[in-house]
Amino acid sequence: MQQLSLILGDPNTSVAALMSATKEKAEDELYDLVEQDVTLHRTITKYGVTRGDLRHIYRMLLLAGAGQWVRGHYVAASALCYGFTLEFALSKFLEEKSTAKAPKEIWLDASFRLVRYFENGKLARV
Repeated sequence: MQQLSLILGDPNTSVAALMSATKEKAEDELYDLVEQDVTLHRTITKYGVTRGDLRHIYRMLLLAGAGQWVRGHYVAASALCYGFTLEFALSKFLEEKSTAKAPKEIWLDASFRLVRYFENGKLARV
């Protein structure tokens, strides 16, 4: 996970590099990690999400400000790799699909809460 975060969250990455195969490969490895972990797989199965849904969640978190480092965590990636934060992100994804709220409003709030979660070093629900 740490190796993937270093690639995904490299602050010196240019726009051209963001579109490179390296970033894309690291992002795919992130989704592989989530899908192959027994606990995380159980969670995504419970919510019925696909790899495409995970990609959407990750990118929405990036757009909403969770693409930052906090206490050794690249928040947008780490949010998908821990049970409590993954479940929180999945609940926001379902909220986006089932509510009239603007996606921006949902993901800005989610990103803020996830950043705070990792700042505080929590190990419980977001």
